[in-house]
Amino acid sequence: MKVILFCQNAYAFGILAPIRDVLQEQGHDFLWYISGKLLDNFPYKNEDYTLSTLDLQLYKSDAIYVPGNEVPYYIRGLKVQVFHGLAGEKKGHFRIRHYFDLYLTQGPYFTDKFNELKKVHNNFDVIETGWPKLDVYSTEKNKYDFEKKAILQQFNTDKIVLYAPTFSPSLTSAPYLLKEIRNLAETTGYVIFVKFHDLMDQKWINAYKRLSIEVNNVIFKEDKNIIKSLLQADILVSDTSSVIYEFILLNKPVISFKNIAEKVLWDNSKTYSGLTEKVLDNFHLDPHAAERAYINMQFHPYQDGKSALRMVNAVKEYIEIHGVPEERKLSLARRLKINSMFGKPTKNPFVGKKINKISALLITYNENIHINAVLENVKFADEIIVVDSFSTDGTIEKIKEHPEVKLIQRPFVNYTDQKSYALEQATNDWVLFLDADERVPDRLRNEILETVNSSNSTADAYYFYRTFMFKNKVLRFSGWQRDKNYRLFKKSKVHFTQDRIVHETLVVNGQSEVLKNKLVHYSYKDYEDYKGKMIKYGQMKAAEELKKNYDPNFYHFVFRPFYKFFNHYILRFGILDGKKGVIICYLNALGVYSRYKELKRLRNLRH
Repeated sequence: MKVILFCQNAYAFGILAPIRDVLQEQGHDFLWYISGKLLDNFPYKNEDYTLSTLDLQLYKSDAIYVPGNEVPYYIRGLKVQVFHGLAGEKKGHFRIRHYFDLYLTQGPYFTDKFNELKKVHNNFDVIETGWPKLDVYSTEKNKYDFEKKAILQQFNTDKIVLYAPTFSPSLTSAPYLLKEIRNLAETTGYVIFVKFHDLMDQKWINAYKRLSIEVNNVIFKEDKNIIKSLLQADILVSDTSSVIYEFILLNKPVISFKNIAEKVLWDNSKTYSGLTEKVLDNFHLDPHAAERAYINMQFHPYQDGKSALRMVNAVKEYIEIHGVPEERKLSLARRLKINSMFGKPTKNPFVGKKINKISALLITYNENIHINAVLENVKFADEIIVVDSFSTDGTIEKIKEHPEVKLIQRPFVNYTDQKSYALEQATNDWVLFLDADERVPDRLRNEILETVNSSNSTADAYYFYRTFMFKNKVLRFSGWQRDKNYRLFKKSKVHFTQDRIVHETLVVNGQSEVLKNKLVHYSYKDYEDYKGKMIKYGQMKAAEELKKNYDPNFYHFVFRPFYKFFNHYILRFGILDGKKGVIICYLNALGVYSRYKELKRLRNLRH
């Protein structure tokens, strides 16, 4: 059986890892899919993984395990929902989105509800298996006891309190319990673990980190898997987080604040006050022990640590009876939603013989935020070479984590010089030359492979149109709608002209064409970063202009920047990009002004 382990958020790792273990034990093949935001912190980089839905199409899976709400309909395989929590009262938990063929439920409470929904929709099946994330409650129940004992001795106390709120802005207690958590720590001396969801507002992350510095028995936990903290804690403080149920299944007390469940079977407060008193009452009296027993029976009655095994066996048996679906049938609206999230399916993925090899080239300097993503993105190339200008921000260390990449460090003179040197290093004739902030979408990757391996190809160089990304949103106008650059070409047919030091020019000795699919350009990270780029490019352009022997004047300082803004904002429809258009067009104009300001400075130095 070929299986995809589908991760959109970091919490999926702890849910899918037990399934992975069973797949390995049974000799099945598996492939992790992770979203781009998870790349730097993905814990299983020694295993097969991808960020590409084209790779998933090519993989031809039999099953896809998904602890989330969406999965691409066009990927082959039984689409299996394994859930990301136990909070049935949360909005959307029992909402049928029609993306899944099979729901593997945690316990009778969930099974009954999904079977009722099955009668309504009649397009999925339900099997109760238990939840794999909780298998560790059996296999690792006492694993951290020694460490817990050491922590308690260190702080001379006998209890650990875990504070784990939801991240949802409308439901989280984090803004309101800061003083209460401080008071609890200072009054009782208990150790307080603070564990936040990955999506918690950074403001509150920072606030509780400061608290942990000021109060030494408050410990801010940054490890990705919460299970260790759940096993070590003696009581949980939360709000409407699904972690409440995970903790109750350990048969330990819970205190929540303004929980939205219709029926709350633990200590729940309607006001953000009295935390210390509640903690002491629950330790001394434990008034909700009977309700915890009911939850254990209804939500997750499995104590054998074999939920992952049941999930794998259930899928195998289901496929033996029903076969493997090629894709999930969806309405047009749902297909469009999936396409916007994961990209459109690649038509006719290239599976032919590779006649020609490709060298992927990059020049870098301090590209820490981009380097991992772009190196993953060009893995389809046969050779990857990075020429780095002695980065100081961690870029080099990340490059060295990719053993297939050839790293060369070389001083930077100008862009033309550095790119010319990088081009010389390529051992293949076909070259894909990218900037670190560019990405090749799946459809473009497929077109590249088809092009270089086609016997009918006549061009020696190809332009790529680019989609300009303003942070994570597309900038559709502002002069960028026809932006294109040479990115794919034959080394033997090109060279960089030596009279340009910025925005280098590629000279092609042969025919040029344009590929249909666009490159994605993550140029705008934030205002100061893009402003710095425009000023830097302007100053480097001034060095080129110095050769022309003219003095910049009112025309250059006023009219040229104004025309740049007017051209991009009005004539090239930047006004349709709203606030984004104003910012980009202004900064582009600032780049022009910076060019002539630097040119004036350079000319004054000559005299």
